Formats: sequence, structure tokens, C-alpha cells
Amino acid sequence: MSDLFLQIVTISSLGAIIYLVVIAVPRTKDSSSKRPVLESGRWGANLPLDKIDLKLRSVKDKTLRRVKIIIMKADNFVSRRLNNDKDKI
Repeated sequence: MSDLFLQIVTISSLGAIIYLVVIAVPRTKDSSSKRPVLESGRWGANLPLDKIDLKLRSVKDKTLRRVKIIIMKADNFVSRRLNNDKDKI
């Protein structure tokens, strides 16, 4: 069971690292005469990359805020349990 947990954590970490690298890579226009692979086809020009970036950023922000609240609730729960244990002793 612990192996499964370690594998999930490892794969999730790898996915997070790849996601951060993809976000960090700046989008620049290529000044060469060769057209990029994505824009060479008809469907490449139709992708709304800016809208996708904005949506992903908003989802990321909302998720991080929710995780922060969950962590704060867990911290408060643990603090209350520790304080209750001190009072009993």
C-alpha cells in the first residue's frame, strides 16, 4: 500500500514539474521563414491559446485557494486537539 502511495506522489510531482515548466516557457514569435508545426495546419491557427492560458490560470488559483483553506482547517483541528489534550493532563 505504501508503494502505491509513493508512486502516486512521484507521478503527481512529475506532472506538477512538467506543468510549471510549460507555464514558464515564454511564448515568442518565430522570426524565421519556417512556420511552426502548430501553425502549419488549419487547426493550429484556430486554437485559442490565450483563452486556455487564462482559464488554466484561474482554475489553478481557485484550486490553490481551496487547498489553502483545507490546510488551515486541518491546522486548526490539530491545534484544538493538542490544546484539549493539554487541558486533560
